[in-house]
Amino acid sequence: MKTFQISGICAVWLILVLMWGPTAGFAQQDGDDIVIGEYKVLRSDILNEDRLLFVHLPESYEDTELSYPVLYLLWVDIHNYFADAVMVTEKLGRTGEIPPVIIIGVANTNRYRDLLPVKSRDSGEGGGADTFISFLEKELIPHVDKTYRTKDFRILAGPQAGAIFSLYTLTTKPELFQAFISGNPFMNPSNTEFLYPRAVKFFHDQHELKNFLYIRCEKNEPPLSLEYTEKFAAHLEAEKPKNFRFKVEISEPSGYFIPPLPFREGLRTLFPGHKLPQDFKTETVGDIINYYKARSEQYGFEVDPPDMLLAFQGNKLSRQGKTDQAIQIFEYQLNLYPESLNALWQLAENYRRMGEFKKARDNYKRFLEIRSDDASMIQTRLDQMEKIISHSAAYRIEQEIKKNGIEAGLGTYQEIKSDPKNDFYFDENEFNALGYRLMGAGKMDGAIAVFRMNVKLFPKSANAYDSLGEAYMKNGDKELAIKNYEKSLELNPDNNNAREKLKELK
Repeated sequence: MKTFQISGICAVWLILVLMWGPTAGFAQQDGDDIVIGEYKVLRSDILNEDRLLFVHLPESYEDTELSYPVLYLLWVDIHNYFADAVMVTEKLGRTGEIPPVIIIGVANTNRYRDLLPVKSRDSGEGGGADTFISFLEKELIPHVDKTYRTKDFRILAGPQAGAIFSLYTLTTKPELFQAFISGNPFMNPSNTEFLYPRAVKFFHDQHELKNFLYIRCEKNEPPLSLEYTEKFAAHLEAEKPKNFRFKVEISEPSGYFIPPLPFREGLRTLFPGHKLPQDFKTETVGDIINYYKARSEQYGFEVDPPDMLLAFQGNKLSRQGKTDQAIQIFEYQLNLYPESLNALWQLAENYRRMGEFKKARDNYKRFLEIRSDDASMIQTRLDQMEKIISHSAAYRIEQEIKKNGIEAGLGTYQEIKSDPKNDFYFDENEFNALGYRLMGAGKMDGAIAVFRMNVKLFPKSANAYDSLGEAYMKNGDKELAIKNYEKSLELNPDNNNAREKLKELK
């Protein structure tokens, strides 16, 4: 009777632990700061000043060679928008709902000067938006692309006056950013008078526009600004350019003094279908690769399948007994994410069940090199592999069978058995697993020979006779199948499997 040492539920649970748990022990010390990014300073010749940047790299950035889309965030300081953006993008990125993104927050120096296209009648500030666009285009974006691994896909997130700047940038240089997520762009009367007719004309004149725009306002905002927003949404609906995607949402008040940016909703709308559908049928790694090739064409940049998604799809195939297909997925996953604990764990487990103990050992070792803390299960598995490779009689015999055939394996068994000085051990479960591997490969004579070894080694084992009975039954030898199932039932009257098989045979 075949037995399994880890259930599908356990494997899924471990995937979740590895995704959300600590990745490399406790590197932090008592009293250390909690860090979600770092400060960078960029000297701007165009603005004639230093600009402070808030930079957040995806959690997986240092562990891969992958590149990432970039979310540029305006009107940023440590207490607002930046922390929200980090939280949302990391959570959605981990679960595969969106691609992970680099976040570049641009701190304010003179926000109205930089972000308003025309001067406000009330304050007299503004009018520098074109200069700020030039700074983004000629200094900031090239600097980010040179410093980090970026994809050619940029998102501009604009709260408050940044919403006005976002819509102005879209209608001035639509090629600079592929997507825009903003608040209400019609909050400043002077700039609304300038921007609204300009935006209406722009969209009227465009035949095709490969951009995305998400605007969210709240119902308690000034009535005139909401009226402009509703009129603008109606115009977009009536004269939407080909390939242009947009959503204008007027939501219930959030209760905040300053409405939050719709990062979660905007990014989910921007990247539809990034997470595999629940009913997606994965047969090979090629199915997943083709799915994300289609997403790449849809989004306009090369999309990498998410780490967690690959782990779940590979585990699903593994539980279905499609080990070779599962291993292909995990190898592909490890190629994209060389530090993926899930890929290493799953590869090791699949190789262990296949009897490829050296490959299993190597993947367990690599796992522990990355994360040794809180990994007692992995260490136990590694110790088991080392013991099998160096001292297991079943492993030594299996290697000889693979190299020279079943007769050579039987000879090795006799050699080991007759040498009192050898340090090999005989384990019932290991011989049983070897027999099932041979049977699964269609080598029935070899499987029967190994099961017979196991019966001789462990004559009081009901399970050994049960497995031998199964092998005879599958080989068409009814009498010997009955004989061994009866012996199994004699040794263990509670063996319902043997009882059911005897009913079938008789």
